[in-house]
Amino acid sequence: MLNWHDFDAVFQPKTDYAYDARTVESIIKHRKEFGDQLFFDRIWKTIGLTRPARNNYPPRSNQDLRNLWSKIVQSTAPDEQKLALLYYLLRDCRQLPNADSNFARRTYLPQRWQLLVAGLWELDHAQFSRALEHLTDPSLTPTFTDEILLTLLRHPKCEPSLATAYYIAMSPPLEDPVALEAYFELVISNNLVEAYYFAQRQNEARHKTLFEKLIVAVLEDSPGHARAERATLLVGLPLTDQEEGWFERCILDGTASKLPGAKDSLMARVIMMGRSASGSPALSRLKGDDIGGIDWEVVKAGIADAVPH
Repeated sequence: MLNWHDFDAVFQPKTDYAYDARTVESIIKHRKEFGDQLFFDRIWKTIGLTRPARNNYPPRSNQDLRNLWSKIVQSTAPDEQKLALLYYLLRDCRQLPNADSNFARRTYLPQRWQLLVAGLWELDHAQFSRALEHLTDPSLTPTFTDEILLTLLRHPKCEPSLATAYYIAMSPPLEDPVALEAYFELVISNNLVEAYYFAQRQNEARHKTLFEKLIVAVLEDSPGHARAERATLLVGLPLTDQEEGWFERCILDGTASKLPGAKDSLMARVIMMGRSASGSPALSRLKGDDIGGIDWEVVKAGIADAVPH
């Protein structure tokens, strides 16, 4: 078995090895793209290293690489975690053919760690499709799933469909509210009805928050045919009694109250459901835009006349 604690034994016969300038520049560039946090940094923290990873990675010289290797080896983490991070470093060693695979073979690094690190390495290098080939493998223990999803959602060069594919494949718990809301925005843009049912599957607090975001997202759309279609879908959703209350409060005095057409949407919902607007002073006073001599007053009067007394 390889003595992986010994830098010279691993890098023999090129013990003076250092990352080339192109590799260092590429890592720095990607670090900036990902908001100064790579998945290398997250693994770094899991092995108990407290000093910021950005101070150590990427290493710019042979001595920097030796120091980095030593810090990982001397950490108190289990050997498998340390080996995983060393394996990550070796994937950057482009001038040492098969350095990573030889290391994994000679240290008996479990396949699940190889899959995870390979996927996270590809992700840190903005190779999103290749990353998902590893990170969605059925044999992989889900790790960093919320963080991976959020990365896919936020990076401007990542296709949104990849984030959807990752969510479907891995079902991340979305414990991070930022990841939850970012993914929900994607679902809204793809399918309003699916977004509605997605919100219903959350706990009550999240359900209410996402439901209100759904309303706001529709009413914030730019005027046009697409907005009209989405608004029609919105007022036609099969709301529960609880959601009816949230809908009214959101529009009358909540986050959607000042958005164009908000109260019109509520009035349309009230009429569609066959309810009277008299119970709400705000709706009773609503006239809306005059279109060809017709406003909400005319519509309400027409409905009242049509109802048998």
